[in-house]
Amino acid sequence: MKPYQFLPLFVSVLFACNRSDKKKSPLPIQAPPTIATINNIPGAESFDSFNTQFHSDSVFQLSRIPFPIDGQCVNDLENAHWSKKNWEFLKTPVALDPDTSECKHSLTMTDSLVTEKFWIDQSGFKVERRFKLKDGKWFLVYYDDINM
Repeated sequence: MKPYQFLPLFVSVLFACNRSDKKKSPLPIQAPPTIATINNIPGAESFDSFNTQFHSDSVFQLSRIPFPIDGQCVNDLENAHWSKKNWEFLKTPVALDPDTSECKHSLTMTDSLVTEKFWIDQSGFKVERRFKLKDGKWFLVYYDDINM
């Protein structure tokens, strides 16, 4: 017998095993975690849409930072407060479940404040940023970037 002769038998057995007289309800499809629209304030922009645009559009980002902001940039070479002159475009959006294989992460969200922190214990590395809802719009109001 040739191997291809078993193909019709294999296909019919496969379909018979998958057939069921019981109606099965489909498993619910769960979307990957995202940052939901956390503010319930009528007319206020959602943090989701702000988060996406803030981290992809440099002009928009600068328009949503009321310089000078609290926080600082600290590394081996400098210790400076943030201004438009020394600002570096932030590309990484706030996330519920970022890749934290190398550091720790915390995220605190309320209707009007989002605080995200990354750090490595006893290393001199810490990044913290705070976004605040003001007059229906989100702004970055605090950014600490410490890397010693």
